[in-house]
Amino acid sequence: MVTLRHLHDRRHREESGRFLIDGVRLVEEALRAEAPVERLIAVEPGDHPRLAALLEAARSRGIPITTVAPHVLDAVSGVETPQGVAAVVRQTAPLLDPVLDRPDLLLLVADRVQDPGNLGTMIRTADAAGAGAVVLLPGTVDPYNPKAVRATMGSLFHLPVAEWPGERLRAALRARAIRLLGTDAAGTVDFREADYHRPLAVIVGNEGEGLAAEWRAAADVLLRIPIHGRAESLNVAVAVGLVLYEASRSVYTDANLHRQV
Repeated sequence: MVTLRHLHDRRHREESGRFLIDGVRLVEEALRAEAPVERLIAVEPGDHPRLAALLEAARSRGIPITTVAPHVLDAVSGVETPQGVAAVVRQTAPLLDPVLDRPDLLLLVADRVQDPGNLGTMIRTADAAGAGAVVLLPGTVDPYNPKAVRATMGSLFHLPVAEWPGERLRAALRARAIRLLGTDAAGTVDFREADYHRPLAVIVGNEGEGLAAEWRAAADVLLRIPIHGRAESLNVAVAVGLVLYEASRSVYTDANLHRQV
């Protein structure tokens, strides 16, 4: 039997098809997005109206709630200062093909990103920048890792996040004529001068090694982000933010120009 503590381990998450979320904000976002929340574990709300409202919302949806003592929730939670509630959520495999068919597609692809905080921040940034989905290639950290889930700040429940084999994704991009932009230290095009017309996919690589050779070869353009100081490189999540917002800025600037005309 898989216990709640077991859900901190990737193997048990994959075997059970479930993951654990902590805190009022994340549980609120899961309920707001109508994610498949299976049960809540919570302390008595006492004089915490936000927690009380959250529990009432869960009850109204028929979600079972187990009330526990604070020390029990401490043992279940993966954070140092639990906020009084955790939830078990069923993993889902989003349908990516309909997203790839969109003519206005902006897709983020992660190639072997290892740090869960980086991945979670990338998912949150992709959501904020208006991306349609995030695809994780083999070797990328589990998106249901508790640190990754917390770093998404709830965007995991609002944006499709799919794990696909590399060849399947390359074939899908080719079949739909989706342009692929990669970030690379040896890139030939400044990210501020790139053509971001859609449909478009942006791929970023491993924190230490960058993009795998097959993805550098597959990219239509390799982008570089100038380094003006002494830093060796940018954090991968920061690079994602710069490129996705540049891609979004181009689209929304064009749209505003068309409206003015």
